[in-house]
Amino acid sequence: MIEVDSKLEEDVVIVRFSRIVTTREFTDLAATIADFGSKDRTLVYLDWVEIDRWEFIVPRPNGVTVWGRARKTVKRAVIVHPPRLNRQAAWLAAVLRGGGVEVRSWRPRDAAAAAIWLRHPFRAATLS
Repeated sequence: MIEVDSKLEEDVVIVRFSRIVTTREFTDLAATIADFGSKDRTLVYLDWVEIDRWEFIVPRPNGVTVWGRARKTVKRAVIVHPPRLNRQAAWLAAVLRGGGVEVRSWRPRDAAAAAIWLRHPFRAATLS
């Protein structure tokens, strides 16, 4: 199941996945995001913590096309997920990054940091 909560006046979309997620729902979510229409402005928070099962298969070409349309509306995205969903998170991050979207993957314990980064991206400190 996928629940979408949008605060479009703030250009934020919060998506909570729970129980069982199907490939069809995942593709339909992309169409929903694409329909928001604000080009390169939407901030997307994907909460995958409550997923019990996801029989993930790489979406067919039409699914990739729909996510390609969706990424045109997205500026930045976070994916909060347990390690068992690394494959799904990596696939989505690659598709979004292919369109210039900033994407980071976070563990559930770091959900608060993910929410902060979504609105105010920061870079990791480097040693000089």
